Amino acid sequence: MSKRGLLLLLTGLLIVIAISVTAGVGYYQDEQRKQPLAQAQQKLHEHMTAQGWYTYIQGSTVVLFTNDTETILGLGIMNSDGGFSTSTRDTIEEKPFDSIHFGNTTDEYIGIRFNEKPKDVVYVRLSGSDWSETYTVNDPRDEGYVMSYLITLDESQRGRFKTLETLDGDRNVMHVEEL
Repeated sequence: MSKRGLLLLLTGLLIVIAISVTAGVGYYQDEQRKQPLAQAQQKLHEHMTAQGWYTYIQGSTVVLFTNDTETILGLGIMNSDGGFSTSTRDTIEEKPFDSIHFGNTTDEYIGIRFNEKPKDVVYVRLSGSDWSETYTVNDPRDEGYVMSYLITLDESQRGRFKTLETLDGDRNVMHVEEL
């Protein structure tokens, strides 16, 4: 083998090693970022269970929950200091869906529990005076369906929403709630 061939082989091996090390470091860093998230989720779940609540949706640090008779709907947020803030509302009145809005200094959420025909709810539309956004809740191509949904509000939506609508697969309005 010539010196040139040996040099190309060694250069190629160094490139493969560099790519492998870079990929390994990236994977390790991703795993390290996931650990605090998993710990926060576990702490949130333990807190809710200890208080006797049942969870519908568990996000990384947000949970939509209810009591055993489903007469209370709540939204809880774990704070960065490990504390926990919640908001609850009575849901004794039977409605097609119940919703709750809650936020802290950095994030705001709307939690929704579908009471009537959850299989038929394909979209949820959140509207303000000069905007609206539609969220896909149940993909009609999937066999399953969800009983609840969590909307994370972005900066432009915070405090500017007026109505929440459930829509069927043809985007026909099923139910509307003034917020």
